[in-house]
Amino acid sequence: MPDTLPFALHFLRPLWLMALIPVAAIVILIALRRRPESRWGDVIAPNLLKHLLVKPEHRWRIDPLYLVASGLVIGIVALSGPTWRRELPPFVEDKAPLMIALSVAPSMNESDVAPTRLDRAKQKVRDLLEARTGARTGLIAYSGTAHLVMPMTDDRAVIEPFLAALTPALMPVQGNNATAAAALAANLMAKESVAGTILLVADSVNDEAAVRRSAGRNNVLVLGMTPPERQQGLPSTAVRLSVDGADIRSLERRIETSYQSAQSAAFGTRWRDEGYWLVLPVALLGLLWFRRGVTVAWVIAFIVLQLPAPASAADMSWFRNLWLTPDQQGRIAFDRGDYAVAKQLFSDPMWRGIAAYRAYDFLAAAERFRKIETPAGRFALGNAEAQNHAHEKAIKAYDEVLAIQPNNAAAKHNKAVVEAALEAQEEKRRKQEKGEAPPDEKADEVRVDRKQKGGKRVKVQAEDLTTPGAAEAWMREVQTSPADFLKQKFSIQAAREPQTLGSQQ
Repeated sequence: MPDTLPFALHFLRPLWLMALIPVAAIVILIALRRRPESRWGDVIAPNLLKHLLVKPEHRWRIDPLYLVASGLVIGIVALSGPTWRRELPPFVEDKAPLMIALSVAPSMNESDVAPTRLDRAKQKVRDLLEARTGARTGLIAYSGTAHLVMPMTDDRAVIEPFLAALTPALMPVQGNNATAAAALAANLMAKESVAGTILLVADSVNDEAAVRRSAGRNNVLVLGMTPPERQQGLPSTAVRLSVDGADIRSLERRIETSYQSAQSAAFGTRWRDEGYWLVLPVALLGLLWFRRGVTVAWVIAFIVLQLPAPASAADMSWFRNLWLTPDQQGRIAFDRGDYAVAKQLFSDPMWRGIAAYRAYDFLAAAERFRKIETPAGRFALGNAEAQNHAHEKAIKAYDEVLAIQPNNAAAKHNKAVVEAALEAQEEKRRKQEKGEAPPDEKADEVRVDRKQKGGKRVKVQAEDLTTPGAAEAWMREVQTSPADFLKQKFSIQAAREPQTLGSQQ
C-alpha cells in the first residue's frame, strides 16, 4: 500500500490529540455562559426572560473565542506530528541504482516511431540520464545475446558515445533475449546493498515471467518503444512511449518508489514529521489579533521595517537567534543542502556529525560521532572512520553496534565491505614486502616519444578474436571508434561465454 494520502496519514504523537478534549470543553462552557439566558436566568423568571431579550442585529465579526480555539486546535494537531511519508536514514543513498537494458534487435530499426524505434529509445535514455543527474546508472545492450556497455557510473557523459554507437549490426547474434539481459543486469547489481531497478527499453518482451525470475530481487520496468496501436508484445505494466516527458517522469517515480521500499526493508525508515506545515495557518490566525486598538504592535513592526538592511548574512545572526535555536537554523541549512554551514550551526552532536559527513569532512564527523554512545552514533562513527580509511576503527564501531543489535543489516553489510577493503590493503602490503608488487610511488618523470607518432599500434587478426589475449590486445588498440570497440568486445564475449538463446531469438 503506497505511503501517500489518504492511506498513510497518521500521527507520530497521537496522545497530544487528547488535549483537544479540554479545549472543546472550555469552548462549549464559555459559549454557554455567554448566552443571555445563562447570564440572566438566575435573576429573571424564565417565562418573563424570553420576552425581555432583544436580539441584536447580526453583524459579521471576528470572535476572539473561536479565533483562540482555532489556533489551539491547529497547534495541537501540529504537536501530534501528522505524517504521511517516510524519511530515509541520513547515511543511506538517496539515488536509486538503475541498469538500463536497451534492445538492439533488428525490429528496433522500424520507423513507425520517428525517426526509428532505436533512435527514439536512445533519446529517451538520454532524457532519463539527464533527469537522474548524480545517480548511478549502467547500460546493457542485448539482441540474441546480452552485453555490458557501461558499468554503474554517475557520469552520464561517459555513457553517451557508446549509447550513440549502438546498432543491430554490432550484435554478434540477432534475436530478442530480454531474459539474458535481465540475468546479466541482476549479476552486475548483486553487490548492491539493496535491490535496484532493471529497465528494459524494448519494442517487445516475449516472456515477462522469465525476465522477472532472471532479475531476482530487483524491480523490472519496461519502456515500450512502439506506437499506441502496436502494443501487443509488451506487458500490461509497461510504461507507454509519449511525445513529452510523461513517460520519463513515470519511470522516475516507479524507480524511486521501488528503491525506497527496498531501503525500508534493508535499513528501516522513520516517518517524516509534517507538523511544521501547520505553523503557517497558526501564524495567519495570529495576524487577526492586530486589530483596532492594538496599535503598539504595528508601531514595533513599522520600526523594524525601517531598520537598514544588513550588510551580510552574518549581520542577521542576532535576529535569527531571537526566533530559532541553533539546531533549527542548522536544519534549515541542512535541508537546503548547505552542509558546510549546517555543521557549524548545529549544537546537537549527532546532527553536527551528519552535516560534516555530508560535507565530506569525515574527520570532523568522526570526532562528533565519538561522543555519541548510542547504536546510531556507533554506526555513524563506523561510516566516518571507513571514509577516513581507518578500517580497524570502523570495524570496531560496527562490532559495538552488532553487540547491541545483532540483526542490524546495515552494520553487517558495511562491516563486510570494510573487512574486504582491509584484507585487500593487507594483501597488497604483503606483496610489496615480498617484492611481488611495485610500491605506491608516482613516476618521477613522464616523457613522450614523438618518433612513435601516436604510440605503438597493435594489429588484431580476425583469427585471434577468441584467444585469451584478444581482449587485452584490442584494448591496447588506440585509434578505434566506439562502434568498432563495442563490436569487437561483444564478439569476444559471445565466443568466451556462449549464452543459451532459447526460443526468444
